[in-house]
Amino acid sequence: MPPRRAVRRRGSTRTGCYAYGADRLAHAPGVPADAPTLRIVQADVKQETKYDQRVFDGIVQRYTALTRLPAAAPPRIVIWPEGAIPADLDEYLSPEAWTNGAIEDVLAPGQTLIVGGYRTSVDGPGRPETYFNSLYVVRRTDAGLSVIGRYDKYRLVPFGEYMPMDKLAARIGFKQLVHVGDGFTPGPRPRPIAPPGLPPLQPLICYESLFPGFTREGQAAAGQRPAWIVNISNDAWFGATSGPLQHLNIASYRAIEEGLPMVRATPTGVSAVIDAFGRIAPGQALTHGKYGVIDARLPPALQPTVFNRIGDLSLLILVIISFGGARVPARATLRRT
Repeated sequence: MPPRRAVRRRGSTRTGCYAYGADRLAHAPGVPADAPTLRIVQADVKQETKYDQRVFDGIVQRYTALTRLPAAAPPRIVIWPEGAIPADLDEYLSPEAWTNGAIEDVLAPGQTLIVGGYRTSVDGPGRPETYFNSLYVVRRTDAGLSVIGRYDKYRLVPFGEYMPMDKLAARIGFKQLVHVGDGFTPGPRPRPIAPPGLPPLQPLICYESLFPGFTREGQAAAGQRPAWIVNISNDAWFGATSGPLQHLNIASYRAIEEGLPMVRATPTGVSAVIDAFGRIAPGQALTHGKYGVIDARLPPALQPTVFNRIGDLSLLILVIISFGGARVPARATLRRT
């Protein structure tokens, strides 16, 4: 049995951690009255019907109808999820497309839409097309819709968005078996974007929210700390499983480790507003299979956290402290024996 002194020490440490955590949460800053107003749109479009051209018009109508809903405080920023509209972003936002007019009609002048989807790029005549999984920031102006910010996904999903060892897989016939095609091209490493009139934000697309450090590294590269994290995702792939809840849980740790609020938008759930402590306020989440919106104000950011300042070095320090603490009761036990 461990010495009583060691047991008391561990109990005191645990009590101290609980007390510190409870006091920190009790004195958490509230949401300022002038914080930006947000609307997250969850249209509950199932993955199996998403690319059926017969329902394309209905998908657009679902998103525009929810965006049009009245609000107690008109949202300054509207957020649609990854792949909300199953078409090329530049094509359906083109001034000639009927979808451009449909979206413009439901946005107020000065209102901003954040939306995810794929885009196509051609580097020059005779060059092959390349595809990106992207986030666009679109502003409604007097002249129509204007793209004021863009982020291209960096960490792609293997076998879903690209084929590892592509040339070898094609040579042996494996690429044809899994039907990945040419896949997406990764964008540059994540870094914050600062569209005019918006608090600077760090976009994370889909499972990029599983990886720690992107926001911290982007801040160092850009010399600017974002005020919030925007995670757009297509969790419809999971279906009615525990996957969306697991993704939400893991994503919330990006908010905790950076001390930044996170806004998540998914087509079928779970969409949520997560504060800088990793908490979801009542009424600020839409679970799987729900059709609706979340209206909220953007929670405040905290001061830079230990992880934000020193990164994974914080883990090494905790490991050293843990080993050091474990040796104390071990020495006491050896002396008694």
